Amino acid sequence: MVQFIKAQLDIKPRIAKKPRVLIDLDGVVRDFIGSLVRAYKKQYPHHEILPINSRRLEDFFPIGSDIYKFTEPGAISKIIENAPAYPGSLEALKEWSEEFDIIIVSAQPEMSRSSTFVWVGKNGVPTNEVHITYDKSAIDGIALLDDFVDNLQEFKQTNRLAVCLDQPWNQEWNGPRVKSVSEFFQFIYSIIHENKEGKIEDKFLT
Repeated sequence: MVQFIKAQLDIKPRIAKKPRVLIDLDGVVRDFIGSLVRAYKKQYPHHEILPINSRRLEDFFPIGSDIYKFTEPGAISKIIENAPAYPGSLEALKEWSEEFDIIIVSAQPEMSRSSTFVWVGKNGVPTNEVHITYDKSAIDGIALLDDFVDNLQEFKQTNRLAVCLDQPWNQEWNGPRVKSVSEFFQFIYSIIHENKEGKIEDKFLT
């Protein structure tokens, strides 16, 4: 009987089962707005941009709805790929990747999808899964960290924990709220370890 010996690269590593948590990118880990503002100021250095406190970008830039030309094919790639991470966000992901299975979930139009994958790789985001989706509630995970209220509400309706990353444009959210990615992980960790079964109890979902 012939015995086949697997090549070293083909041997699957043992993977410890960890709680799956869903993490949004823009407005949570990646500073898309900051990158957009920098690109805008290069073209219009003397324009004054109002403080951005909603998702209606046209209300804050002097050129109005023309701001969306910056998110068209050919322009969006550099804005996405060169966007900085929020201070401490990548460090928190890497620190907590031993405790949690980090699943990236990001709603992206077709023109910025490839740039998002480039950004994830370039910044060494510790994840084995990246989902480009507008339906984050369809992805398996015990909790979602997001900055968009619609996503949070949809996720909460599935009886799972939806946590808001505090931003000026999501002040209407009345559920759990954190100031940083690190605070989110600390919050989830404390919930899990307060429950002997290691599950998030229903009282944390209200």
